[in-house]
Amino acid sequence: LKQMAEPQYALREKMTLFWHNHFACKTQIAYLAQKQNNLFRKHALDKFGDLLHAVAKDPAMIQFLNNQQNRKEKPNENFARELMELFTLGRGNYTEKDIKEAARAFTGWGFDFSGEYVFRERQHDFDSKTFFGKTGNFNGDDIINIILENPQTAVFIVKKIYKHFVNDKVDETLVQELAIFFTRTDYSIKALLEKIFSSDWFYERKNLGTHIKSPVELLVHYQKSFGLDF
Repeated sequence: LKQMAEPQYALREKMTLFWHNHFACKTQIAYLAQKQNNLFRKHALDKFGDLLHAVAKDPAMIQFLNNQQNRKEKPNENFARELMELFTLGRGNYTEKDIKEAARAFTGWGFDFSGEYVFRERQHDFDSKTFFGKTGNFNGDDIINIILENPQTAVFIVKKIYKHFVNDKVDETLVQELAIFFTRTDYSIKALLEKIFSSDWFYERKNLGTHIKSPVELLVHYQKSFGLDF
């Protein structure tokens, strides 16, 4: 909260909170929560692909979406499903077959007692998989790269950022233009935000005062306005 109120850290911290909300996760282990929070902070303004690869190997996420139990004899589909439905593509842009094949690619991805990512080779399915029409001996990183090649990923992320920073009423034409730009910059979050904030339409009357502060944002507002310390 203190860093969120500091001007030099404000955007980075705002995006850390944004990604925390985007990559829905729950853990009762404080260390893993802190580790994940710092992961979001580190990649908050980097390339979305780097952030996505890091989240897939994050112990808190692995635990929450049961990838610790994802083994070649009995694949667990939780992470593969949420990866596409909530994190990258949105519902309706993949098939149940894609989920099953992706789950096989993420088998053996887990973490150890110290809270570090580990690849358990004996639990991984090394057989051929077919995902989004491509066939190969894919692992989890390959699946993520194929998802990033899908234009819908850029549209899905841009639309969410647009709703958060611009307006809940989405201008589909602008989103499509921004998605193309996002793809061309290799999913640079920093470049996307800079383009949004430097566009004339961002400051149009219809886009001013449309965002209702969340409880966290309200606390930050009080800190900035009244110099409060918690």
